[in-house]
Amino acid sequence: MKQVVLFFAVACCATVVAARAAGVDDLGRFLGTWTSPGTLYDTAYSKAGTATATNTCAWSSDHVFMICQQSITLNGKLSHAISIYTYDAVKSQYHFFNVGPDGGDGSIISVVGDTVTYSNSFTDKGKQVTILTLNVWESPTLYRWRTEYTTDSGKTWTLMASGTSQRQ
Repeated sequence: MKQVVLFFAVACCATVVAARAAGVDDLGRFLGTWTSPGTLYDTAYSKAGTATATNTCAWSSDHVFMICQQSITLNGKLSHAISIYTYDAVKSQYHFFNVGPDGGDGSIISVVGDTVTYSNSFTDKGKQVTILTLNVWESPTLYRWRTEYTTDSGKTWTLMASGTSQRQ
């Protein structure tokens, strides 16, 4: 009986470790330094302008977190942030945390094939607003990003911003 319990414990843990490795390794696509020019559009939730960013990403020493240092300029105003990505193998979920001098937030993101999707929702004047940012990889060194919102449960989407990110 002890051997069955021990085998189950080892098999269970090995499966979780393998799942964690596969999941967390998907975040390796962010490794390196990326430059990201983009355009902001005038909408109910964004103002027209330009955006540029430089993101430098590296693994934590234990290969559990992808940590990215960001310098972002929106319409001429510079800001800085740290983003942290990780994977919860037990729940099969990717997590994203963004921290800046003014605070931070986090969310569950999806990683499916060549697309990473960030989602955020809030209520505005009684309406549910959902904002999506999609990073779609075209190659290991280039992805296109776009941010859009919906107020009608996804029937229509309005583009808020778009651009590219190129690995240096």
